[in-house]
Amino acid sequence: MGNLPSVFKDESRLSIEYVPSQLPHREKELRLLEIFFASTLENPGGLSQRVQITGGIGTGKTALSKLFGSRVENTARGRGINLRYVHVNCRVNKSLFTILKRVLESLTVPFPQRGYSDEELLHSLLRYFDEKNCFLIIALDELESLIREEGSEPLYALTRVQEERLGLLQRFSLICIVRRPEVFKSLDESTVSTLLHNVIHLDGYSLPQLEDILNYRVQEAFRENAVRSETLRLIADVAGARGDARYAIEILWRAGKYADSEESKAVLPEHARKAAASIYPAVRRESLGYLGLHERLLLLAIARRLKQTEAAYITMGDVEEAYRIVCEEHGKEPRGHTKIWEFLQELEDIGVIVTKISDTGFRGKTTLMGLPEIPAAILEREVTRLLEAGE
Repeated sequence: MGNLPSVFKDESRLSIEYVPSQLPHREKELRLLEIFFASTLENPGGLSQRVQITGGIGTGKTALSKLFGSRVENTARGRGINLRYVHVNCRVNKSLFTILKRVLESLTVPFPQRGYSDEELLHSLLRYFDEKNCFLIIALDELESLIREEGSEPLYALTRVQEERLGLLQRFSLICIVRRPEVFKSLDESTVSTLLHNVIHLDGYSLPQLEDILNYRVQEAFRENAVRSETLRLIADVAGARGDARYAIEILWRAGKYADSEESKAVLPEHARKAAASIYPAVRRESLGYLGLHERLLLLAIARRLKQTEAAYITMGDVEEAYRIVCEEHGKEPRGHTKIWEFLQELEDIGVIVTKISDTGFRGKTTLMGLPEIPAAILEREVTRLLEAGE
């Protein structure tokens, strides 16, 4: 790339895994989390706290929880309290057993890899906390996936197990992170009653707020004067309709890569336009990467059928027929109607598909599936690439 330096000074500051030391326009919510968990520091073990964080894609739910986790651990350490925060993605860990394993691995606690039931592993974890006088905050991110997979049982176990420990300290608290709180309606009443007291809802960011967030990330990730103010305004305009900071930051990062590829000293509006044109929010790597095999096969089936029919929407019958064909091509046994419906809900939750109830032109009422803002051919290509790579 010639002798020109990169426009970046640390592009890792634009990574989805990176949690900044400040979250512009989420200070109030961060303070509310600290208030909810104040008793955890003031009277360790006296109360098991449960907090719910809700909001759409890119509203800062994960970053908010992780930043709080880092801060509360530091505060506890300064007070001589052994408090740990563990963040678990339930789209990856879809069972109570794998969640508990993730917690144990994070705490570097030795445990048997097999032969333990969920309940035995949970009680083993609690005994360890008692021995070490340790307290834990578990953040269950993308909790919808766990609820769909195992229903009320995991949350019931996590919220009720400590009630059996009469006279003993409460060892862990929960942060439940979901996009839409309606998902809790599928749980039994006794579980719901323990989860709905402390709720923090994050609205989408406004255009000026997105500009502030982008300015902050530019200071962290780019060399001085490498990004023009009009470039940031353009990116904020593009992402503003969604209120999605994650989307805005991804455009910013890719615009920087375009600038480097052209040996430009600055990130120009044209680089941002190219970046925005190359990114479809519905096919971000993190969205598709967490999907299971059959969810990907189903998504491929939807993309293919929409491309073939050139229709805006297809019916459930169309989806199931196309899915069976795709499964046959890949040598997989297709799942049943109920499971397919669960997969469709999962795909809609992450914004890869949209559904609506039919109006005119259909006999009776039926659910229709379509794609938001992405050509079917591009989605087909991306999902096929993932399937072939086995990622």
